[in-house]
Amino acid sequence: MFYDATVTLYNLYVDGLKESDNEVWLPTLFTGETAVNLSITKGANITESGMNDADTVKMHARYSKLPKPYMDPIEWQKLPSADKSKYFTFTETQDFFVKGDTTAVPILSEGFYDYMKSHYDNVFKITTVDRYDHVMPHYEIGGN
Repeated sequence: MFYDATVTLYNLYVDGLKESDNEVWLPTLFTGETAVNLSITKGANITESGMNDADTVKMHARYSKLPKPYMDPIEWQKLPSADKSKYFTFTETQDFFVKGDTTAVPILSEGFYDYMKSHYDNVFKITTVDRYDHVMPHYEIGGN
């Protein structure tokens, strides 16, 4: 397996206590040899699954080459806002990632995921997170 993909991960938190407060998306860039492999399955699933958005992905991220420290989702959410950007997490049904470097894209305070989905290919909401601690320690992140 080659770990040579470039991926931008976006972690979400809400800056404030109410749903109407601002979404804050914090990017983490995984580049080249840093850790990730992507296996993308395109549209062939549409006929079999009946889903319009049938693209799926598996992202493999090695522990040894992560761009910054990983933190479990609940612990990451508890961090003070100023410290969140020092870490990253994988939160199912909330966070998303994009194939490529999209860190230069201005982040919107509302609707950023929908914006990215409509303006970029290979944008995936995290659906599963599996952690493998033995033999090639890595995370396996599923998305669609």
